[in-house]
Amino acid sequence: MKVLIISCGIGMGHASRCTAIAEKLMENGVEVLFASYGAGYEMLKEYRKYETVKLPDLKFYGGEGELDIKDTAKKSIDTPFIFLKSIYSESKVIKDFKPDIIVADSHYSVPITAKVLGVPCVLVANELTFNFSDIYPQDKTVEYLENGLERFIKDVSRLCKAIIVPDVPESIEIPPRIEDKVFHVGPLLKEDPADIPDKNELRRKFGFNYEDKIVLVTVGGSEFGLGLLKIVCRAWDLMDCDRIIMVTGPQITQDFIPDCEKILKKTFLEDMMEWMKLSDVVISLAGHTTSMEVTALGIPNIIVPIDNHPEQLKNAAHVKKYGISLIRDMKELNPEGIAADVNRLLMDETLKEKAEKTIETFSRYSGTEDSVEIIMKHAHDNREPL
Repeated sequence: MKVLIISCGIGMGHASRCTAIAEKLMENGVEVLFASYGAGYEMLKEYRKYETVKLPDLKFYGGEGELDIKDTAKKSIDTPFIFLKSIYSESKVIKDFKPDIIVADSHYSVPITAKVLGVPCVLVANELTFNFSDIYPQDKTVEYLENGLERFIKDVSRLCKAIIVPDVPESIEIPPRIEDKVFHVGPLLKEDPADIPDKNELRRKFGFNYEDKIVLVTVGGSEFGLGLLKIVCRAWDLMDCDRIIMVTGPQITQDFIPDCEKILKKTFLEDMMEWMKLSDVVISLAGHTTSMEVTALGIPNIIVPIDNHPEQLKNAAHVKKYGISLIRDMKELNPEGIAADVNRLLMDETLKEKAEKTIETFSRYSGTEDSVEIIMKHAHDNREPL
């Protein structure tokens, strides 16, 4: 059996969670091929274990830590051409690889291509609606853009055999008429938290001292995380920790990060969940995959959504309810404030009980296994003669 996985390449999260699905499929003897672009493509190349095809790039615009919807819309005049180019590239990959089924992670041209070529498609998405008009309430152009996108997503989703939501039930709004296709499976994790070694064993494995206070900073691989990284770089000597691990992703240079013993620079971590678990505090943007991983592990964290990014704002609000996350506004962030937050989390003994409850909540789900079961079912159904 062959499965083609085509993931959104904006940031590393979509491709990262798809590797969890790929691993389980390959354990079942399935041949897997990836296709992506941007940071997702670069991350998959770093893995060096998956064959990956490059797709045309899509891009969002904004400053450091801020998404600009208006500027993105203005600069995306060639989007129809890119969309058609994507469909052409996807169709070429599909015809060459001849998959039994396609998994599309938040890449919405794929269900159309798959339908035209008669290949079943399963969609993975942690968001099916948008809230751009909440950010620009007086702008009719943004409202029209949002309405058009939501109609498009709904129509495209109806072309899929199933829609996998990698989160708990009621985490997102499900548009009417596609509810029967939606499966909330819980987070797609590359490792079962229960199977990951304990903190002391992980620290021994990666060469850290047991008593070290460790802070992990990760920004998802896009340039939108540059602002957060620069603030942490101005705050490192104010943090009462022994080591700071900075994961920049492949699209951010590390020239501005201080060279000192306290800071460990990483471009990419294949075993990210292990590095999270050995840490005492995690600082990150509010990408869905990272938010789910750190929450499922029960690690105290500071979440900083990209400004004006509706999905990240929703993600932050979602994880806040578990009580182990501090949510901070990118516009109001400063070195003294983030250092104070880190020091507070490092000293707060009450977080242990909340962390245990959070781990218990997420342990009820088997997102990766359930997703693979859904994919395999529809692949088998497609192969059976009518």
